[in-house]
Amino acid sequence: MKKYRRKATQWQQKNNEEKQMNKTEFIKIRCTLEEKQRIKAKAESTGRKFSEYCREILLNGEVVTVPKMTDNEKEAIAVLYRTGMFYAQVSNLIRIKDESWVPITKNLSICAKEAFKRFFDPHFRIGDDIYKVLNLPRYDRKV
Repeated sequence: MKKYRRKATQWQQKNNEEKQMNKTEFIKIRCTLEEKQRIKAKAESTGRKFSEYCREILLNGEVVTVPKMTDNEKEAIAVLYRTGMFYAQVSNLIRIKDESWVPITKNLSICAKEAFKRFFDPHFRIGDDIYKVLNLPRYDRKV
């Protein structure tokens, strides 16, 4: 099945031109094989391409990186995301003046507290009851 390819709009063409525009010049430096491997290892540890890492170091003198999320942080964020979705439903209950929002909110606050514990402590394990309340599958790693 052929995909329909429509013509790019002007702003899309402009963005593509900006991405391709200036990176046409080369800078060559001499270094040992060991130095090159060390630089490549640092580039990989920051999650950037080799040339992007070198360019950033040469222009700014440092590379600011955001570390990759750990498994416990990913799990905690999934729980917090699902908790946030339920808070949206609670706001609807408040709007229609249904009093069942009070115990639901208490349960959600417990779920959020458990998620924050998991976020900051990799050995803390979120209970199965929290997953059951939020209707989430458990994909977390062994602790």
